[in-house]
Amino acid sequence: MTQRPVKLKALFVDDEPMILEGLSQLFDMTYDVYTACSGQEAIDYARQTPDLAIVVSDQRMPGLKGIDVLRAIKEISPDTIRILLTGFADADAILDSVNVGEVFRYVRKPWNPDELTALLSLAAATYLDRKKIKAKAQPKIPEPAPSLSALPSLQNLALPELQKQQTIEENFLDRLAKFSEHSVERAFHSESGKPKILVVDDEQGVLTALSQLLSDSYEVFTARSADEAMELLRKDSFMTLLLTDQRMPKKTGTDFLIESREMAPLVPKILITAYTDVEDIIRLINEGQIYRYIQKPWDPEKLRATIHEAIEIYLYQVKSKLGEYEHDRPTTDHHSRQQADSSASANHVLNSLQALSQMVKQQSNSPNT
Repeated sequence: MTQRPVKLKALFVDDEPMILEGLSQLFDMTYDVYTACSGQEAIDYARQTPDLAIVVSDQRMPGLKGIDVLRAIKEISPDTIRILLTGFADADAILDSVNVGEVFRYVRKPWNPDELTALLSLAAATYLDRKKIKAKAQPKIPEPAPSLSALPSLQNLALPELQKQQTIEENFLDRLAKFSEHSVERAFHSESGKPKILVVDDEQGVLTALSQLLSDSYEVFTARSADEAMELLRKDSFMTLLLTDQRMPKKTGTDFLIESREMAPLVPKILITAYTDVEDIIRLINEGQIYRYIQKPWDPEKLRATIHEAIEIYLYQVKSKLGEYEHDRPTTDHHSRQQADSSASANHVLNSLQALSQMVKQQSNSPNT
């Protein structure tokens, strides 16, 4: 009897029935699709569905707005991947989607079906990765998360982005493993024992103020441009947090955060600015390169609390990924044994061939031949 393929649960939320019908038709072959016509209906469904993988919500609906729905579902089911879908570039909603709902991506209506399909595949892969990390941290969980290999249609669609991200992360984890043979803490902390953070702003006064605010708890590195910050990361990519201004000469904070992915792919990134640059924030959301958006002037205590939380989450995440990476890759001894076995096997074959050749020569020189 052929086993039916596993389907992840996806919830679509919109007050327009025609849109829900279109999304259902687009995704019901790949996902176990559920729909909700209101925010409250979506929240009720999430409470009853602990294994909800993806939720895609419209922003502008009667009653609860999309970001309020995503925030509530985040509290109920933190592993669920949250996507905001809207026809309006609502600045407040976009800022809240970063700081409150922690959305995975921001999608504008009308959507491109192929792009939306690929995006949900990436969301599914991210969900499965989260569940895999949690299952390893809590081995007593009775039902381990399904693997992406069990969902070939998702794997194929998400493959290019997954391969790119995996290569970047593996390069980073390889550098980290070589640098911190005995302790991950050693890589991310200075000699004083403080976590290292990088602050970028073209105004020296801002750098001084932030350094004074944070230097009692952190080793603060500063840069006055995106290029200077990238140069620092090339020398030491083991920062626990990147905090950057948005509007700077030559390159913006958005440019820097996206470029920094190559050197520091997992590190939390905070954009701090006096301006609301909606398009740049959307770009950061959709590149997966923003943890929080903070407006100047900042609240010192809230900023400190945000940084503390971000670094705690990051160090836990990077330790989990490093452990998984080191477990999966062959050790040096194992690699040496493989080389030795291969060499011995090659020598054995060579000796056998030489013996056979000698036998043939002897037979050809024999008078009985």
